[in-house]
Amino acid sequence: MLLLFVAAVPFMSVSQTKDSLFTVRINAAKMPLTAKIYLLYQKDGKKIVDSATQGNGIFVFKGKIERPIYATLVCDTTNIGFLGMLKKRHDKQDALRMYIYPGQVALKTSSQVIANARFVGKGINSDYFKLEQILRPVTEQRNKISELMETADKANSVLLNKKLDSLSLIKKAIQLKFINGNPGSFIALSALQEYAGPFPDLVVIEPIFKRLSVNVRNMPSAKEFWKFLSDQKGLNPGTLAPVFVQNDTSGKPINLTSFRGKYVLIDFWASWCGPCRDTNIELVKIYNEFKGRNFTILGISLDGLDGKDAWLKAIEDDGLNWTQVSDLKHWENAVAKLYSIRKIPQSFLIDPQGVIIARDIETKNLGEKLKQVLPVE
Repeated sequence: MLLLFVAAVPFMSVSQTKDSLFTVRINAAKMPLTAKIYLLYQKDGKKIVDSATQGNGIFVFKGKIERPIYATLVCDTTNIGFLGMLKKRHDKQDALRMYIYPGQVALKTSSQVIANARFVGKGINSDYFKLEQILRPVTEQRNKISELMETADKANSVLLNKKLDSLSLIKKAIQLKFINGNPGSFIALSALQEYAGPFPDLVVIEPIFKRLSVNVRNMPSAKEFWKFLSDQKGLNPGTLAPVFVQNDTSGKPINLTSFRGKYVLIDFWASWCGPCRDTNIELVKIYNEFKGRNFTILGISLDGLDGKDAWLKAIEDDGLNWTQVSDLKHWENAVAKLYSIRKIPQSFLIDPQGVIIARDIETKNLGEKLKQVLPVE
């Protein structure tokens, strides 16, 4: 399956600082003369597709970024072109995930397969593949269990979920060992952010973060992660929800304060997010049940500028009859950053005074919560 654009990780979003030149140099002398390699990544919420053909067996990409960004190399040796590859996205493709960053990334492959390429020298990508290799047995087991769950009955699903929970603990143990053993690595920071999850235990995570090297902690991504950790204290139930203004589907500015006097579920989602679309089915039921009882939903979309049509279509297809806003900046969405959103779907339930009373509440529990706080008709 061709993963053209991996969901961008928020802590790697690019801020408005000075960009630096990056170069990706691929030595692939055995590639066919007609081969084309694509470099796919996201910057400022925009999907970028660059391409290169070889010159004397060398493929070169250049661009400007401010920090390490997760990217994908995809090789086309069949001359079907990028659009052709999109049409065959469910087929297994020759792809390699990696990081690009200011400076030079050098790779070499002795075959006609980019997935077999190896990085020259030490650095971010060598650390990344080192950790991936250690995690591979766990990843493969998780993938197998996920496939089994698609056809499992209720009893087997419970058993398989327990195995997934066990594998998650093993993965976290591996990550923690890597973090503690490589405090000067950017990948240790990356692993820590995944280890921390969307709702970190600050007592546990902050000391681990402080054990990272000064150089790593001074990186823009590390500073954003520290801000994320600090922000958690102001986003818990009992605190006032941060106020914001963002445009709705027609371009009209919507202020959170305009919902004062109602219970509001602030729902972060996107048209490209499968779990979000599944959640929408349940949210529609909840909205229809409680919309006449001083309750509404405010949707915040993390779609990108090139995804506006998909966003509007998803609203119509899913029957989302509540207010929707977005600045169409993907993970750079200003409200998502204000609320330190690191995964979607995610939600905050606020009371008529704008105070957070529940966070990331599951839809199966949301209805019960609303029955507790809303007046009976």
